[in-house]
Amino acid sequence: MTRQVLIVVALLPLWLGLFACASREDLQAERVAKQAATEAEDDAKCRSAKGEPGSAEYDACRQDLAAQRARQGDIEYQKARDFDRVLGGLDDL
Repeated sequence: MTRQVLIVVALLPLWLGLFACASREDLQAERVAKQAATEAEDDAKCRSAKGEPGSAEYDACRQDLAAQRARQGDIEYQKARDFDRVLGGLDDL
């Protein structure tokens, strides 16, 4: 009985390591899919409002959307950081 427990305990970290790798790959695939969807959405918005790709108006529209998304990302990061500080989980950087 104890031998079986020792085998399970020895193999558990290996199994968890394989599970974590698959999980990272899934997260990466999800991130890529989300980025592709965002690109398609931005393209559709700017095509309908500003014209075809390559025009100055279209390029400015895409840059504006990217800047808005970056600002929103910064705000969300700061909120998460502040929340972690309240919980005591993050030191001042």
